Amino acid sequence: MTQSVTSCRPSDLLQDVWSIMKRHGFLHIPVMDRDSRLFGLLNARDALQALLEEVEDEESLLLENIMGNRIPLTSSQRRRGIP
Repeated sequence: MTQSVTSCRPSDLLQDVWSIMKRHGFLHIPVMDRDSRLFGLLNARDALQALLEEVEDEESLLLENIMGNRIPLTSSQRRRGIP
């Protein structure tokens, strides 16, 4: 009996892949190429880090638009509380 394997493709949106990982409780998910061969393995920690960086970039752009043309802070500067 063959069992279906849940996987993703490099072209899938990270938010969608993260939703699948959360729904199934996966810490890793295989990434398959267009020929259904293993391309890589996505780790939950790496996915969360990339999603966090996306949110930080969006936050920086929004702040820049609201505050004018100030130089945006990096995430490490914000964590250290640098004004």
